Amino acid sequence: MRVTRFRSFRSLVLAVGIHVLAIGLLILSLDLTPPPAGQPQGTEVVQAVTVDEQKVKAEVERLEQAERRKRDEETARRRSAESELAAAKTKRQAEERRLAEVKKERDAVENAKAAEQKELEATEAKRKQEEERRVTLEKQRLEEEKQRAEAKAAEEKKRREAEAKAEAEKKRKETEAKAEAKAKADAEKKRQEEERRARELAEQIEAEQQAARDQSEIDRFTRLIQTQIENAFTNPQRGLKCTLLVKMVPGGDVVDAKVVRSSGNVLFDRRAEIAVHKASPLPVPDDPRLFQHMREIEFIFDPQA
Repeated sequence: MRVTRFRSFRSLVLAVGIHVLAIGLLILSLDLTPPPAGQPQGTEVVQAVTVDEQKVKAEVERLEQAERRKRDEETARRRSAESELAAAKTKRQAEERRLAEVKKERDAVENAKAAEQKELEATEAKRKQEEERRVTLEKQRLEEEKQRAEAKAAEEKKRREAEAKAEAEKKRKETEAKAEAKAKADAEKKRQEEERRARELAEQIEAEQQAARDQSEIDRFTRLIQTQIENAFTNPQRGLKCTLLVKMVPGGDVVDAKVVRSSGNVLFDRRAEIAVHKASPLPVPDDPRLFQHMREIEFIFDPQA
């Protein structure tokens, strides 16, 4: 605002100066010498004034044009300076934004490193705690075993002392009792061994029967899976078959299917894999224990069989 007022004042002063100069030139151009005899005085004055006014006007116009050019140049310089200032400001703001982004990225990296370090420290602390707990439990177990052994040894010692004390007066009865006890012990041991064998045999039979039932169910569901995949298979070709490995999650959703033994026809193999995914979810048993045996199944895929 101050610059604009100063420029307006300077323009006003220049305009006044131009008019003063014009008046001065007009005065200087007047010839006050009396005209020669016989020449009309008024005519020369008018002509001189007319000529000088034209010169003054020309000079004034020249000075005004110079002033206008000067103002235009000054305006152009001012606009150029403002443009450069605006460009510098924009560049500075862009640099500030870039620096802010760099700082933000650096802060993010530092925060991530700090979080990772904190997690590592927490993991190490947890590992040390678990190790201390394991060592403590092991010490407790060893101490309990030691106490049991000491108690057993003390009891055994007491028993032997009692037996030694009564041995003199009860030698015969003790011998008979020992013989009888041994017979009973042998009989009990034999009975227990027979019971153990019977249990093991029953458990083995039950395990075999359960395995047979499981295999029967697995075979049934495998046939259902084969049938469902064959129904999803398109354009079967006679004489072609491949071996598929199918991986599933509970519920029968297929997570992977691939040919582990090719039919020799790439297109047939690819269609077989596509048919597996298309048939998903596949029929699987609800029993989690039984499903564990079918999480991955391998079977021969022969849609013409």
